Amino acid sequence: MSVRWASTLPRIKATIGHIPQRLKDGSIPTTSRARLEILRQIVTRLVREERIELKWNRAVEARPYMERLIQMSLLHPDDEYTQKMLDWWLLDHDLKDKMAKVITPRFVNAEGPYTSIYRIPDQLLTSRLRGGKPVAHRYQIAVLEIDGNPFPSVFGPMSEHSKVDSYSMDPFIPGTGRSASTSAEDAQKAYLAELRAKITVGWFAGPFDANPKFDKAIATYSQRFGFGSYNFVCYPIGGAKRGFWKYDSATEMPPIDLPDLQLQNSLWETYVNGQISTWIDCDSHDEQLALLSESEISKELNYACYLGLRNVTVHLKHASSPRLAAILRKWLWTKNAHLTIWVFVPTTLEVLERNHDDPDEIWTIWANFRRLCNDFFCKKLLVGLHLQSNIDDEFVDEKLSSRWRGEPLLPFCIDYDIFMNATDNPVPMLSRAHADLLSKLWMKEISRVVIRGPLDKEVPQETLINMATSIRKVVDNCSFMAEGFTDTGFLSCGTIDYMDVLQMPLQPLSDNLDSGVYNTFEQDPVKYKKYQEAVNKAVDDLGESPGCENIVLYVLGAGRGPLVTASIEAIREYNKTKRTKHNQLESKIVVVEKNPNAVVTLRYCNEKAWKNKCTIVESDMRTLEEKVNKLNLPKPDIIVSELLGSFGDNELSPECLDGVTSVLKPTTISIPQSYTNYIAPIHSTFMHQSVINGATPYWCSGMGFHGRSLPEEQDDGSWKIIDRKGPEITNMDQVYVVFLRSYFLLAKPVPVFKFDHPNFKSSSNERNGRVKFTMEINSDIMGFAGYFHMTLYKDVVLSIEPSTHSPGLISWFPALIPLRKMHRLKSGDQVTFCIDRKIDDTGVWYEWFIEYEENGLLKQSPLQNENGESYYMRL
Repeated sequence: MSVRWASTLPRIKATIGHIPQRLKDGSIPTTSRARLEILRQIVTRLVREERIELKWNRAVEARPYMERLIQMSLLHPDDEYTQKMLDWWLLDHDLKDKMAKVITPRFVNAEGPYTSIYRIPDQLLTSRLRGGKPVAHRYQIAVLEIDGNPFPSVFGPMSEHSKVDSYSMDPFIPGTGRSASTSAEDAQKAYLAELRAKITVGWFAGPFDANPKFDKAIATYSQRFGFGSYNFVCYPIGGAKRGFWKYDSATEMPPIDLPDLQLQNSLWETYVNGQISTWIDCDSHDEQLALLSESEISKELNYACYLGLRNVTVHLKHASSPRLAAILRKWLWTKNAHLTIWVFVPTTLEVLERNHDDPDEIWTIWANFRRLCNDFFCKKLLVGLHLQSNIDDEFVDEKLSSRWRGEPLLPFCIDYDIFMNATDNPVPMLSRAHADLLSKLWMKEISRVVIRGPLDKEVPQETLINMATSIRKVVDNCSFMAEGFTDTGFLSCGTIDYMDVLQMPLQPLSDNLDSGVYNTFEQDPVKYKKYQEAVNKAVDDLGESPGCENIVLYVLGAGRGPLVTASIEAIREYNKTKRTKHNQLESKIVVVEKNPNAVVTLRYCNEKAWKNKCTIVESDMRTLEEKVNKLNLPKPDIIVSELLGSFGDNELSPECLDGVTSVLKPTTISIPQSYTNYIAPIHSTFMHQSVINGATPYWCSGMGFHGRSLPEEQDDGSWKIIDRKGPEITNMDQVYVVFLRSYFLLAKPVPVFKFDHPNFKSSSNERNGRVKFTMEINSDIMGFAGYFHMTLYKDVVLSIEPSTHSPGLISWFPALIPLRKMHRLKSGDQVTFCIDRKIDDTGVWYEWFIEYEENGLLKQSPLQNENGESYYMRL
């Protein structure tokens, strides 16, 4: 049998505790198998992540099981018993492949142990509730890791005390039994470790620190900076000898000589970025050098792909670089490579070679280069700012520098020379101007910093560490957020990334929303408080009128009922503060919802939470009159609804509310009373490219299209929506919802449409909008951001318009109305946005275009979404 060899396995070379550790987990029932289930979870997580932090007792208990799994996989990898053990211990079965292909091969010639365990500072954790109050305990914490993982050492350079196989990890002062480090020192270490984990800082190899001996010892070179708290290095793709060669037509150019076998593939990918050789200059005035550069840069890009590098850096040397752009453009379009190119531009014009007719600002130089590269997808072509000692005015002026938020700006390169040392502080610091620029443009979890060393001396290890720490402290907690939003809570702390992600606006009139969508909107901490405040004021006005003893309130489009709860609370609050116990204002609440699935929830809430005080009516509000008459319901004094979309009317609130006009009193109060759509031009390369890239997968070809066309069954039985204009035009002719971050507002938002309720005059909901903007800076306009400002009742408002944004409001992100191409506009240019809201028997749609001047001639962009072909809101 396959298990015969199990008893003959060699003893694992890791300490096994003789006393079973006490393991508990509130999510696992307390049974005889519970401790094994906890250990399975730990082993699975360890294989997945290769380094984990957990309580010390759990690490001690789980480690031998991990050792035995690796040992069995090494000695009997194909045996049935080994496979059964892997199936049982690894809860995620895709990890079996990782064990076989990644983890086990690294120990083929090793005797073990295959894991390491470390003690790190204790942590104060809340363990359970006692008497309703959290009880905190101090726990010993361990780091458990599989050896050979791609992460830097836990404690920097390994000492004889830092890695042990016993229960003592922290070095102690001999004879005292006290820890050598104080709690303050532990806290500082933990803080710096946290900074390193969340803020990525790299080192840009230079001709002095990266001499040719490291071309065949790249691990040694990288390790030095890893111990200096750097996350990666930028090293010449062809090696230091070639990378820093001084061009001379009379001498032979060094060949590429950076062997790949000196690092594992995963380590090249994770810890090394490629540097294009510094002498390469495709746009040099020396034609011989230019031709050589064109040939050799292609070789270096090819070799970067061979090594498995993810990023390559290149610095612009000229204000105009058409030949370099042509090389990169062809490469990006034709090579199937997982390679991203970082193009660094300086923060001052004085370091670039310029002609008299070249642009006089860095942004325009970059934007021209980007355009020469066909505005290629910004996940493959990124711009970086190389901070120089001098910073041009465009990086100090708030508006000019803010344009970079609309660019695919990821890395920052900082020269060693711009760090300063104060007389009373040996730690190198950035100047105020450099620090302000870095902080202003920093994007948390996206941005990177690369420090470039001096050309004439080696930097001491302590200075290396201090520079990286200084940078991390500058940008810690810095991240640009759209006005009105905060970088905390539901949006940024959840598992879903909303920032700069295109979403289609909901169409709740034609589609029934699911419970998860309702749940998301119910997380808003502001919206329902404002609605309750508005209802309270309306009830107060009605209740204080002569002879008012009861009111009727309709909640229209109730969803799962949060507006109902807010209305009940508002009436209760009014009775509590304005009425006596024997003179309560009576109320009748009618809850209207067309979604039959949500009606199930509403009936449940009525029974369990609202004490059957409400009448639940399943009806489309446009046909509500029939239900009101059939059920003999009284007409409402107040109607409450939350039907707005990001662009105000784009979820058909006007059409829905107009549908109930026939059941209203002349005095009925509508909450909301009115709302105004706002529009503003924006600059965002990223959003333009995201819209272009939004192709529909084959298996979704019968859904996901929001134009006038409907799915049609094909001859092969599949369902498709026939896209007559093609995806490139269709994608650009739709309206989106986006939590904008990578963008810049080119002008203040201005009102374009307004709607008032109730609409007793039966005014048409068609609209024509014409708004003019004057550009204050040079920019590329990609489209328009849409907002709304809503008056719920009197002075109670909800707004996503930036200047009046309701703090903490998260239910609505801005709308995005793109143009088919980006238009370059200069400071002082005027652009007119023309948008019409049109209606027919089955739906509503927008049509839009812009008018602008170019070379003294008035031009008009193509009419977008004509007849609702691409974006159509069904009635």
